[in-house]
Amino acid sequence: MAYENLTDRSKGMLENAQYKALALQHQQLLPEHLLAVLLDDREGMAASLIRAAGGEPRAVTDANQAKLDKLPKVQTTDVNQQVIMSQELARVLAQADDIAKKAGDSYVTVERMLLAMTITTGTGAHEALSKGGVKATGLNQAINELRKG
Repeated sequence: MAYENLTDRSKGMLENAQYKALALQHQQLLPEHLLAVLLDDREGMAASLIRAAGGEPRAVTDANQAKLDKLPKVQTTDVNQQVIMSQELARVLAQADDIAKKAGDSYVTVERMLLAMTITTGTGAHEALSKGGVKATGLNQAINELRKG
């Protein structure tokens, strides 16, 4: 997926996820970092969508935080430390791009990234969303309702 296919808000969330990974001293940028910043967003869109989909945002947040807490920390004095995008996050972003294209969208929105996390198996973010009762079909319906308004 090309970075320029992201909306400005999606780009901002991805950048915030990178800062979160750095702050937590993690070497890889994972879907869990992106999910954490989506859930922490002051606009509350991710939490609202999760709730509308029949899920429990607090359960998702707690399960995701447990995943982040288990990740190894790398302490360094290198001020130029960088975080490398994981294959898992690359798969999530590719899935989000596919979802956007199938929906006829030119750009990948934040809600499409959230939906991609519910679809892309094998990630801690997917497990956290599942533990919070979030299903892709319900989330997709909630997104469609949001877009109608």
